Amino acid sequence: MRLYIFNKMSDKDSYWFRHDSTAGRGLKMRKMAHIYKHWGKGVYWDVIEILRDQKEYKFESDESSLQLLCDLVGCKDESRFINWFNDSLRLGLFELEGNFFFNPPLRKNMIRWEASKSNGSKGGRPPKKPKDKPKLNLNNNLNETIIEEYSIEENINNIYKKFVDEIKKGGFDTRVESMYMRLKLRPNSLTPLLKEFKLHIIEENRLHKTTEEFFINFKNWLNTQDRIKKLDKYRC
Repeated sequence: MRLYIFNKMSDKDSYWFRHDSTAGRGLKMRKMAHIYKHWGKGVYWDVIEILRDQKEYKFESDESSLQLLCDLVGCKDESRFINWFNDSLRLGLFELEGNFFFNPPLRKNMIRWEASKSNGSKGGRPPKKPKDKPKLNLNNNLNETIIEEYSIEENINNIYKKFVDEIKKGGFDTRVESMYMRLKLRPNSLTPLLKEFKLHIIEENRLHKTTEEFFINFKNWLNTQDRIKKLDKYRC
């Protein structure tokens, strides 16, 4: 079963993201949480987020690699993390494949998403030709400033729309979920927070080349001290 969280911004600007609605209530997860409490669940989603970024969605399982993984998820107790990892393997939350480990549900979902993305890139309607921009008279500095500001805002709006489209197709699912669990935010707060962030980078005139860069800056913005103080109204 999948839970679809839909949050409408306007008639033309809406999106959703999905996750396994039973993930937190599954028997394997409950057994792990019984041993390690909420800390264990938080570490699990942090590890899932890292696996999502790896080639073939797997990570090396030797001692030095697990020490690195412990550091990447921000765990200060290495022995506790290793015990958590071994128990997660025993419970079936992760599986070994040679010198690597992976999460079966994540790999299954990502393979399905990759296939859907690949199929969507073939055929279909030809892209619409962009409309010509209005020609402006460049006889003074004022018009040059108007063009520059228009280009920056257009860039931000375009990368924002691309990011929303990727969320619709399943991109960033696990990383958004992990981020929200760590900050204890309600899923339906994604809409207003993204809207705030877009306005913030427009005000700062910050160009973004990729949706990955957009997401990283969004996550860093959420973790700033000033922003964390204002997140209470979005928390569970």
